Amino acid sequence: MSKLYSWRNFWIFWGGGLALFGYLILSNGALETLVAPNGILDHQSAATAERVNAIQESWAAAGALAMARWGMIGDLVFITLNMSGGIIGGRLIWQRANSPTLKKVGLLCVLSYFVFGLTDYIETVCQLIQLVNEQGSDILAGTAALAKPVKVASWIVGTVAMIAALIWRWSETRA
Repeated sequence: MSKLYSWRNFWIFWGGGLALFGYLILSNGALETLVAPNGILDHQSAATAERVNAIQESWAAAGALAMARWGMIGDLVFITLNMSGGIIGGRLIWQRANSPTLKKVGLLCVLSYFVFGLTDYIETVCQLIQLVNEQGSDILAGTAALAKPVKVASWIVGTVAMIAALIWRWSETRA
């Protein structure tokens, strides 16, 4: 198996992704305005150019446009780390587990993290284009808003499945 698929790399990517996710959550407060009380989350689900423009104007008025750009770039790094780690860990579990059920959980992790990465990249790139252009787009805003629930669901499924698989694997190796 490739050196990429190692437990060390899993923990670096997956754990690093989760740590960056925590930082992004903590830094979201700088993007909370009266127009966007949930910060970046409001931008993700804006769905219309008019709403995106209102949010971005509120960020500009608060002097937070640069913070929003860095937050979206940080989100792209998070997606890369977390998706890669999830796929690495899922593949390790899928290929090395003794239990057929645990193998299926590993495959679920691989598929969930792939869907998460794809949909989160779509969402974040659509957001970043609008932010860099300082102009909302109905097509980009709508695409980001459509991708968001799929992204959230696949990330939750992948994360819960990964935690369950890791606990299961740990309990098997202790026995």
